Amino acid sequence: MRPVVLIPTVILLVAALIGACVATAPAPLAVPATSTPTPSVAPSSTPVSTAAPTATPQPTPEPALLGRRVTLLVLGSDSNPARLAHSRYYRTDAIILLSVDAAHKRVSMTSLPRDVVDVPLGNGAVWRQKVNGIAFALGEKAMKRAMAATFGVPIDYYVEINMSDFAALVDAIGGIDVRVPRAIDDRSIQLRISAAPHHMSGAVALKYARSRHTTSDYDRDARQQQILAAIVRTMVNPATKINFLSLIGALRSMKTDLPLTQFPALFELARRSAGATLVTRVLAPPAYATFSGIEFGTGRGWIQVPNLRAIRAYVASVLRP
Repeated sequence: MRPVVLIPTVILLVAALIGACVATAPAPLAVPATSTPTPSVAPSSTPVSTAAPTATPQPTPEPALLGRRVTLLVLGSDSNPARLAHSRYYRTDAIILLSVDAAHKRVSMTSLPRDVVDVPLGNGAVWRQKVNGIAFALGEKAMKRAMAATFGVPIDYYVEINMSDFAALVDAIGGIDVRVPRAIDDRSIQLRISAAPHHMSGAVALKYARSRHTTSDYDRDARQQQILAAIVRTMVNPATKINFLSLIGALRSMKTDLPLTQFPALFELARRSAGATLVTRVLAPPAYATFSGIEFGTGRGWIQVPNLRAIRAYVASVLRP
């Protein structure tokens, strides 16, 4: 575990579309109260009382959302305009369970590898193919239900964004600062980066989050969590100059089931979560798998059969009350 100054990434991504304007809007001007006029009494008429002015109601955060744990499913798809021009098929290669505790003191990010198979769908059925194909085949709501069954916890909302919009998001906040722990030379995506602190553009951050050929899928999952934390640190830094028009434009592909009525509460949740402890984990083998490797004769290729008992036990320990 490590302490960080954190506003949950998903809250920022979801709230940016509306919140970018809300967060910078001036507070409404107070209207001075006027005293109720005293009716003058005329000898020949009955005085008519004047109604006292009523206060303008102000929106308040949703109390229920702020008084309990909030858990969200973050999905990053591999689609972009070039790929969509040839096929509508996409895969959610980034799968992260993000949870904020009721006291807003602890935030967890738990990544499920994309090659996990035999996933319970939460309706009695089991998805036998790789988990990254559920959203496209069955829809994001089915993916949310399946992940709730896999992790063994209820999920409040899901958020999905594609990789091109991810890069635009990073550029809209002026890039991010990331300490690269190990040098990467991945010629498959033209990424060569040294082990040192780097200021990354959207294009470099996307390559850093996607690279796997010289490391592994599990290392990539960890880098995705690192990138999300860096985005958050940048967005909450008062010195950051955010291009709000670009930020809003960067969320064109976003899909979510978050209702608009929850935005005020989400901003308050973000405020209260500053300084929370961040706990991260990639559910990699052997601890979280009963088998990992190439499965011959089935067409599934390289797979990870999940150890659901171990996965649920870990998530339950992190999401303790």
